[in-house]
Amino acid sequence: MQAIGEVISRLNNTRMGSTSEICYEHTVQANGKEYTKEIKKITFDGEIFCPICERDRTTQELSDEEDLKIELAMGRRKYNVFHNQSVLTDEDLFDASFKTYAATKKEEIHNKELASKAFTSYRDGGTFTTWFAGEPGVGKSHLGMSILRNLNESGKKNKSCLFISVDEMFLRIRDSFDNKDSRYTELYFANLLTDVDYLVLDDLGTETGGSGTKKTASDFVMRVLYAITNGRQNKSTIVTTNLTRQELEKMYDRKLVSRLMKNIYVINFEDTTDKRIKKYEI
Repeated sequence: MQAIGEVISRLNNTRMGSTSEICYEHTVQANGKEYTKEIKKITFDGEIFCPICERDRTTQELSDEEDLKIELAMGRRKYNVFHNQSVLTDEDLFDASFKTYAATKKEEIHNKELASKAFTSYRDGGTFTTWFAGEPGVGKSHLGMSILRNLNESGKKNKSCLFISVDEMFLRIRDSFDNKDSRYTELYFANLLTDVDYLVLDDLGTETGGSGTKKTASDFVMRVLYAITNGRQNKSTIVTTNLTRQELEKMYDRKLVSRLMKNIYVINFEDTTDKRIKKYEI
């Protein structure tokens, strides 16, 4: 904070002079009472001002500049979460967008429109879970990533967005049990996934075996998923899965599935075929 002397010193050897005008905006405390302190105004380049008011104004400007720097730094930190902390099994997904989602059939066109509407609602402040369900390869992850990328780039770019492959996350957590140098602990992911503004949980159910399996989730898997869903009750989440609700309830439990599916916006694929199966020409 600048002292009065510093303000006056800054103005030394300039066109400065004294005036008979008084500023009555300042007070002092004495004997338990508040008194007005009369400050004589000065003149500089033809302008008359109070040196204390000028000091306070300059200090406030500096404080506002620092606040803006902090806000921008925090915004950049949140913006970078998407690229720095997302966990993908296919790095090409980072390039996924609405433009690159090939939609030619009726269901594909419709679901692309639904995903675009989900993005618009999230951007405008909506809080809900978008639920992509269908067979592998139909574009669930692609559209989920498209929503997330657009959110990361929208507005002031100050919202944290994270894409997590559920299977890969659990592999990294399990690795941390024996690898004490790993940062990918259960606590790390629980904190990370609950803190972010927007989260994609990709391929839910694959960590236990996926479609057709009769396996049930371990206590460890249930504990992690409960921590995430509990922490995101009032946040927006995007889930992709190959499993039906009935299959998920057999794999986990009904209470967890109910929390995962709270306030959901469903985008279901029934007729779309696997887009990853393509003929290779030689």
